[in-house]
Amino acid sequence: MWPFSSPYPELRAVDVDGKTFDYIIVGGGTAGCAIASRLSEDASVSVLVLEKGRVNDNFLSRIPLLSQNFQFPLLQAVLRLSEPIGAVGGRKALLWTAEAVGGASRINALLLTRGLPAGYDRWARDFGLTDWGWDEVEPFFRKSERALLRSKTTHRGHDGPIENRTPRTTLGCIPYVNKAARAVGLNNRPHCREINDPKANAQGCFDMDQTINARGSRVSAYQAWLNCRTATERKDHLAVCTGVIASKLVVNDDGTRVSAVQIKPVNSAKTSPVYLVKARREVIVCSGAVCTPQLLMLSGIGPKDQLEPLGISVVRELDMVGRNLSDHTSFPILTEIHRKHTLHSLENAFLFLWYFLLYLLTGTGLLAEGTTPRSIFVRTTALDQKSMTVMETDDRGRSTMDPTDPQNVPDVEIMVNPVNCLTESVPGKALFSWYTTLVQPFSRGRIELASVDPQAHPKVTYPMLTDKRDLVPMRIATRFAMRLADEFANSTGYPHRAPLAFAPGMDLEYLDSIYEQKGLLERWFGIGGSTKRGPGLPAPPVPDGKTPFDEGAVQSNNVEEQEKKLDTKHWQTVSDAEIDEYAKRVCVSSLHVSSTCRMSLDPKDGVVDQRLRVHGFENLRVADASVFPQIPSAHIMAPVVMVAERCADFVKSDWSEYKQK
Repeated sequence: MWPFSSPYPELRAVDVDGKTFDYIIVGGGTAGCAIASRLSEDASVSVLVLEKGRVNDNFLSRIPLLSQNFQFPLLQAVLRLSEPIGAVGGRKALLWTAEAVGGASRINALLLTRGLPAGYDRWARDFGLTDWGWDEVEPFFRKSERALLRSKTTHRGHDGPIENRTPRTTLGCIPYVNKAARAVGLNNRPHCREINDPKANAQGCFDMDQTINARGSRVSAYQAWLNCRTATERKDHLAVCTGVIASKLVVNDDGTRVSAVQIKPVNSAKTSPVYLVKARREVIVCSGAVCTPQLLMLSGIGPKDQLEPLGISVVRELDMVGRNLSDHTSFPILTEIHRKHTLHSLENAFLFLWYFLLYLLTGTGLLAEGTTPRSIFVRTTALDQKSMTVMETDDRGRSTMDPTDPQNVPDVEIMVNPVNCLTESVPGKALFSWYTTLVQPFSRGRIELASVDPQAHPKVTYPMLTDKRDLVPMRIATRFAMRLADEFANSTGYPHRAPLAFAPGMDLEYLDSIYEQKGLLERWFGIGGSTKRGPGLPAPPVPDGKTPFDEGAVQSNNVEEQEKKLDTKHWQTVSDAEIDEYAKRVCVSSLHVSSTCRMSLDPKDGVVDQRLRVHGFENLRVADASVFPQIPSAHIMAPVVMVAERCADFVKSDWSEYKQK
């Protein structure tokens, strides 16, 4: 324990310059950590990890609730802005991630969800990826995890590095959410509520597995696979080089092998030296769905029309590099409830201090949990349009609950978040979010080069309601969320008032005024209002019930003291136009950007093959969310880890066969 423990063996660019490694992993995020750890289990091979960020394993980054707040210092969160999106009035999507060892798993919502077996069988059926059906991927989900509270289950992993559990602390509103879910036709009895049981109903209100260990600490990919102990024990054959950016993959003359990677220190001048690390066996790119296609294109691998205008020589033309960008899009519906039943209670400095001491002493309490204790998954085609209730069979008599039937893959998730999930704070209100999300969207975007400078953000054309086919499930999902809110408020016995506070049909001038407010950070530092902090967290606590984002904002438990009366409408009477106008203003990325180097049997339709090799290359692979042929109906940490586990297995298997020959 500090100060007696050894420091993490982080290396600099100059420390690895000119050296040769068996495997070079570009990107030390969620996938990169897992692959590096698995490959370095063999002490006879050398592994190098290249990561933009640092380790910086600090106390704040280990507290589950606080580490979800992107704006807190020391978390290494990075914000990218998309191009203006015409479908939502020219707004830009806020694309948060973390550049750190462990990547986005250092700041995400801690949710470990696999997705339905049918979703992976659909990869095999619709894309011909027969090596990626459920039976093929399921063992790798189990391999990666240690399910702390599922010790008697055979379908969960018990020996892997990702410790996870369901919430131990439940706010008083959650039992009423369960009742509301039952009222709309979702069977959420305890034995049906496990989100990662492959035999669970395709639709339901589920307990959420969170990557939190028995001590109440966040389990990031860094903690699970590439922590200080592991890196120190393996430092003779595992090198972790941080604070560097890969600027180019060096390809041999015939364009079939990557022989080296050019790197530069982050924030170095354009004229600063370029360092070179050499690959004896393979290079594996794990830089994420935004930066992986950027690196490929900077290296001459990608669409000709992207490369030639910037003077980049085409090494291999692959038109789908950067294409097919997919993400989950969210549009929160908010109810105002009693403050003690929300995370806004932590805005009281004295209560926050109590929970902070509780966390320090016992590792329990609200700070030891994530923001999403439950989540609801449904298929909009399985909802009765008049009653907004779930139908368990369709008009042909087929079950809508069968998790093995591809027609039942959910297209909507409603996260149950007892906190304001707008990107703006709302003075005087304790809010509960029905965080409604399209998880099988039709809209597609792309990543394009904005510059030949590897440190420049690429151009992101973001797919937020840009395909009109997404409007139908979005409208249905919104009405269903409003139906849930209505049941919660009026039929479950919830003992306090719970009016809708933000929903379609409300006063749009009032909604716009919320987004036009300027907080102290904007007044003092010029930081835009909607970048103040990530959604899903209360403002940091300060004395007197004020928040640092709203000067003079006084919190109140009295719903009668709203600044302006809202003109809300019922789920049965709200119009499509009202839903569309509301969604335009509040919809956001769920930060699950995927599929920009998707897997395909045909190089004309994708970037990597079934063993994750870039088409046309012998020793270049991609392993991160960019390879998904279709975005899963799940939070993507678990699928990314599964891809990483499979990649490491492919590499070991391929080189074992090579040595035998």
